[in-house]
Amino acid sequence: MSDTAADIEPERAPRGERWLYAWGGANVAIGVASLLVPLYVVQLGGDAVALGVLWFATSMAMAPSSLAVGPITDQFGHQRTIVLVGFAGIAVAFAALPLLGSVAAVVVADAALWLFVAAVTPVFTTLVIADAPQHRWNGRIARLNKYQGYGWTVGLVLGSAWTLVVGEHLNPIETQRALLWLCAGIVLVCAVAAASALPTEPGTRGLRGRLRRRPSRRAVRSVFSPLLPGRVVSLARSASPRDLLTGVSRPLLLYFAAVSVFFAGFSVFSAPLPDFLTNAGFGDDAVFALYVVSSLASAVFYVGAGELADRYDLRRLQSGALGLRAVVFPVVAAVGYAVQASTAAGLVAVAGLFALVGLSWAVIAVTANSLVARYAGPTNRGAALGLYTALSSAAGGVGGLLGGWLASAYDYVSAFAVAALLVVAGAAVVLALDALDTSPTN
Repeated sequence: MSDTAADIEPERAPRGERWLYAWGGANVAIGVASLLVPLYVVQLGGDAVALGVLWFATSMAMAPSSLAVGPITDQFGHQRTIVLVGFAGIAVAFAALPLLGSVAAVVVADAALWLFVAAVTPVFTTLVIADAPQHRWNGRIARLNKYQGYGWTVGLVLGSAWTLVVGEHLNPIETQRALLWLCAGIVLVCAVAAASALPTEPGTRGLRGRLRRRPSRRAVRSVFSPLLPGRVVSLARSASPRDLLTGVSRPLLLYFAAVSVFFAGFSVFSAPLPDFLTNAGFGDDAVFALYVVSSLASAVFYVGAGELADRYDLRRLQSGALGLRAVVFPVVAAVGYAVQASTAAGLVAVAGLFALVGLSWAVIAVTANSLVARYAGPTNRGAALGLYTALSSAAGGVGGLLGGWLASAYDYVSAFAVAALLVVAGAAVVLALDALDTSPTN
């Protein structure tokens, strides 16, 4: 395969993919939520354990949503409808959050928000690679992540600026609630933009045409049967574990095992991180600034990560990025305790570590989607990407609970060290896949 720049998609979205701008815009609000809601929980009196519960609840909400959407898009399409419903759900969740004054209620509303985010994320991945040959997937996925990443970064910049400017006139909790209202408006605007830019499913003429093409009751049951209570009981009683994994190749199964382990490690680190930074003396504006550094590093490097993925073995490249994260996680705790948060030097030192976290994520995000798409068959690619999102969410939920408990029962150094060990274990599984699988991945 050629290593030339021609194999990487141009940075601007083609005319048929203007919906990328709507997705990038929606990620402005989603990026705000990723940090604002945990800070909102802290403002309401939540601690590291509460943040772990928040992380667990949102992750568990994302898992079934991802599992349901993948098979639906594989069998029936309807990507446009799913995206628009998802955007509407995200906007409603944002509008509900400022009205809530208890940690428990915020946890429920935030879980609903991320349920809809998880529903639309694999749909955008399938759209961006739908008409592309396999050798161009890395570039396409990198461009998708770039739009998403820049939107996320703008959201974090917005949160930091909002905290500084509006916070001069309102108290902290009023400042946060006003920003949540703004995010609801942003998502509504992006929903309108997506409605005009997303392609209509072939053979239909708008929503009315799609409703006329209703699938049979048997087809609907085949899509949703894994999620029905009776089916869950049947799966639990199955005597053959292989029956549960029909259609999942051995390399994909091994990779999903690695995903479960290293995403758990990510969340052991990330769930208590806002509370750690607050206790270390960083104000809300500084915390937002640190997350901006990490997100911007990812966004800037997504295209570069796609170029690297075209040149090098995906599994080894991802293992290297995982190894970098494993080194950085415990160092964040050590440096965070050692530096003075009120000084510029202390902020720069921690920001440098956050930049490394962001750079490593760019590589992991591009290579993970490419590996899943390539190991899955063409008829179940949407389901595999949905399962990837579901597994990463579920593992992240368990990791979030573990990280919150470790930080509360012991200390943050212990929590971040466990996070590093889990990431190393996941990287080892990815390397084992490199040795066991002989099929090409580049």
